[in-house]
Amino acid sequence: MSALERISVAAIGNTVADLEAEALRAEAAGVECVWAPELFRAADTQAAYLAAKTTKIDVATGIVWAFTRSPFILAITALDIDEMSGGRFRLGMGAGVKRLNETWHNAAYGRPAPHLKEAIEATRLIMRQAGAGEPIRYQGKHYDIDIKGWVRPHPPARETPPPIYTAAVQAGMARMAGDVADGLIGHPIQSLRWIDEVVVPGFEEGLRRSGRERADFDYLPTVCCVIDDDEAHALDLARRTISFYATVKTYAPVWEMHGFSDQANAAGEAFRRGDLAAVPAAISDAMVEAYCAAGPLDKVRARVEATAERADGLFLTPPTYFIAPEELSEHQNRIIDAFGPGSGGV
Repeated sequence: MSALERISVAAIGNTVADLEAEALRAEAAGVECVWAPELFRAADTQAAYLAAKTTKIDVATGIVWAFTRSPFILAITALDIDEMSGGRFRLGMGAGVKRLNETWHNAAYGRPAPHLKEAIEATRLIMRQAGAGEPIRYQGKHYDIDIKGWVRPHPPARETPPPIYTAAVQAGMARMAGDVADGLIGHPIQSLRWIDEVVVPGFEEGLRRSGRERADFDYLPTVCCVIDDDEAHALDLARRTISFYATVKTYAPVWEMHGFSDQANAAGEAFRRGDLAAVPAAISDAMVEAYCAAGPLDKVRARVEATAERADGLFLTPPTYFIAPEELSEHQNRIIDAFGPGSGGV
C-alpha cells in the first residue's frame, strides 16, 4: 500500500458537533486515522469521544504531552480508548515545549529525548503487563515505578498493546523514535530537505542501534496543505502558521537550513514587542514554499506526492494559526475531499 493510500488528518472542530462531523467525513472518505491535538482540548478526551462516534477510522492522540501525565495514566488511558474503539487506537506521545511544560503544567522537562524514551518504555511496559497480575517494575533516570498488587480486570481489545507514535522535529528526537517508538509523526513545518537530511537519517540510526528493521517502523510526515485557486490567499494562510512557529526559538535550526533565520528572528521580535500584524509580514513567499503546500490543487498534490516518496503514510493538515474556525474547517474538508482514498481525489 502506498503512502498516498494511508492518509491521516487532525481532529478539527470548533464545537464537538463539528469534531464529530469532520471525523465522520474523513471516515467516509477512507482516511486511515484522525489524530487529536492537545492545546485547547485534551487529546485523550477527544480521542475517546471520536472512538465512540466512529466505526472504522483509527483514532489517535496527536500528541499527548507525555511529561504532564504519569506512565500509569498514559497506559490505562490508552488501554481504555483502545477497548472503546475496538482496537483502533494509537497513542501519540510527545515532549511538547519546555516553557509550557514548566510554566503551565509545573512538569519537569529535562533533556526531552531521553525523558520521552523512558516515558514510552514505561508506558508500554505497563500496557503489556496490565493483565498479568505480576509486579511491574521500571527504573530509569526520570521514572522509578514499582506497581504491586494490581491487575487490570478488563479484557484487552487485541493481543498486543496500542502502538506508540512520537512526534519529532530534530535529529535527537528522531533517533529516539527509532530506538523505541512504533512510529513517528512529523512536524507540520518541515521541508523535504529537512526530512531527507535530518529526520529520516535520525530514525534510521535509532532503528539500527535498537536492532530493528525499517519495516518495523511507521513514518508519517506531515504536510501543511492550503488548497485554494487564489494562490496569494493560500500563501497568506500558510504564512500565518509558519509565523507562529517562527516565534519559538526551538525551531531555529529548521529555518537556518534554508537561510530563513533573519525572517524568523524578525517574526519573533515583532511578537515579543506586541506587533502582531508584523509577525506574519516577516515571512516571505519563498519561506512558505519551502515548508508548506499552498495554492491550486495540482500544486499541492505535487508537494504531497513528493513527500509520499519518503513515507509510509501521510499526515495532512490545514493551516492552524491566526485563521477563523470556519475557514480552518473549510480547508480541512478540502484536504479530506482531495486526498481521502475513498473520495476519488487520489
